[in-house]
Amino acid sequence: MKLPRLFPLLALLLVSGLASAQEAPSEPARAPAGSLTAPPLVGAPVEDVPPPPDVPLEEKTPTRASVTPEALPSLKAAPAKDPVPRVAVEVLGGAAGGVVGATVLGSVGYLLGSATVGCDECLVMAVAGAAAGGLIGIPVGTYAGGRFMGGRGRVGPTVAGSMVGWGATFLALTLVNSGGTEAPPAVNAALFILPVVGASAGFELSHGKALRLEAEEHASSTPSVSLMPVATYSSKGPHLGLMGSF
Repeated sequence: MKLPRLFPLLALLLVSGLASAQEAPSEPARAPAGSLTAPPLVGAPVEDVPPPPDVPLEEKTPTRASVTPEALPSLKAAPAKDPVPRVAVEVLGGAAGGVVGATVLGSVGYLLGSATVGCDECLVMAVAGAAAGGLIGIPVGTYAGGRFMGGRGRVGPTVAGSMVGWGATFLALTLVNSGGTEAPPAVNAALFILPVVGASAGFELSHGKALRLEAEEHASSTPSVSLMPVATYSSKGPHLGLMGSF
């Protein structure tokens, strides 16, 4: 029969189950009592470092050199020339031109008068020649001196200014010598500087006008372009663009 053979197998299974049930549960591992502990942390010795040297406040914070707006290349304007040296040369040139012109034409008038009308009328010819020489020499000398110093004046205003000065001279001579009293010769001679001053004033006025005209021509010939951002909104949404003028 097969039953007697099953009994030994059942007995073995029962014995093995009981043995496994009687085993003790496993305990967590414990560190041995005699294990070594970590030594305490000790910082490294601090070396003696010398303190930094005392620096003045001016050296600690470097200062930046201030730059004026005029020193910038984009804002710096062309330096204007000093007109005083030019005016001085104009006055000297006008005075020298008047003296030379009066001397030359006065001598010519004297020689012509003595050869034609005689010595009785030669002094009148000499005075007329000297006056003509002064009228011509003063504006010519003033114009030459101004041009030599780089002036941009014209001949017409220089001559007109000289004529105004001659009129002021004759009017002043009439006033100072009226009333039965005559002014000292030095005063009368000093009044003849007025034509020179008038000629220099006319040259300087035309010089300033010429500079203004050149500046306006330069500004008009320089192309200028200006752009401006423009934002619009339509049914299709916002739009951005640029509007310029040329």
